[in-house]
Amino acid sequence: MLYRTAMAFRKALDLELRRKTGVTFGQWKILTLLSRQDGLSQREIADRLEVEGPTLIPIIDKMESKGLLTRKVDPEDRRNNRIFLTQITDSKWDSLVNCSMHVRKTSVKGIPDDQVKAMGKVLETISKNLVAEYGVDHNCNIKSITSATTAASNSNRKESVFKRGTD
Repeated sequence: MLYRTAMAFRKALDLELRRKTGVTFGQWKILTLLSRQDGLSQREIADRLEVEGPTLIPIIDKMESKGLLTRKVDPEDRRNNRIFLTQITDSKWDSLVNCSMHVRKTSVKGIPDDQVKAMGKVLETISKNLVAEYGVDHNCNIKSITSATTAASNSNRKESVFKRGTD
């Protein structure tokens, strides 16, 4: 049931993002990751999203051709590229977050707030139990990419992301 619900959420978010912003769910994951820590290497992005490097390259190529991100040679290791968000991404950010928030609100429609909070606590406990028992590293924050924290951090991201990316 959890898997089916997660897949339905992912597909709904993909549809909403494509329709309103032209960004796919896979691209959204990269953008949200970079919004938290801009300038990651391609390998770091692949590891955190749990995809193979060769799978990620065409996605990054397409995003770069659309102007959503840019590659810069790592000054410490010229064999690596660092990936940065662009002004185009900044101009789309509010729309991207709005799509995410809309799908999130739709997904919990008709469920009382206390039940949504309880569900979040249960899922958090399940996650912690699995991490503790199996040592799995799921590279996820407890807070969702559709959380109010992400939406509220937009102004901070705007101020700091492009300073690093344009240096």
